[in-house]
Amino acid sequence: MASSYRLIAKLALACAILWSFAVAQAKVPEGWPFVDFNQAVEIAKREGKPMFVYFGFETCPYCIYLNEHTFTDEALRKRYTEHYVLAYFDIRGNRNDTITLPGGEQVTRAEAIKRLKGSPVPAWMFVDPQGNTILMSRGSQTRVDAFMTYDLFVNGGAYKRMTFDEFLARRGIRVD
Repeated sequence: MASSYRLIAKLALACAILWSFAVAQAKVPEGWPFVDFNQAVEIAKREGKPMFVYFGFETCPYCIYLNEHTFTDEALRKRYTEHYVLAYFDIRGNRNDTITLPGGEQVTRAEAIKRLKGSPVPAWMFVDPQGNTILMSRGSQTRVDAFMTYDLFVNGGAYKRMTFDEFLARRGIRVD
C-alpha cells in the first residue's frame, strides 16, 4: 500500500515537471522567423547581419501584450526579417543551458541573462555581427513607430556616428 502511494507521488512529480517544461517554452510573435539565440549568433556571424534579440517567456503578460499590439504589424515584421537575424531568448529556459555569447564566450543561460541584461522582460537588443551591443531597450507599451525608429538608427548605420539620444534629438523624434 505504501509503495502504491510512493509510485503515485513519483508519477505526480514527473507530470508536474513535464508540465513545467511545457509551459516554460518560449512563445515568439506569430509569423516572425525567430530562431534560438545560439543559432542566431552563428547565422549573424556567417551572414554579417546584425541580430535583433527579443527576451521574454511564454506566460509573460507584458510580452503577450507586445506580441499582440506591436509585433502584429506586417510592415515591421517584413523590415526586421530583411534587416536582422531574429533571435528569441527564453529567460525561463533551463538556467544551466550553455549559451554562446556573440563574442564567442560560452556561459550558462542564467549568466547570459545577467550579462545581456535580458531581464525584466520584455526586452530587446540589437547586436552587430562582431558581438557589440548597438542598442538595448525594454517595455510592453512600445509602439510600432518606435521599432521603426530603432531600425532607422541601426540599419541606417547612425549608431556608428552618434548615440541613440543624439539621433532622436537631431530628428525631433520622441520614442516612448
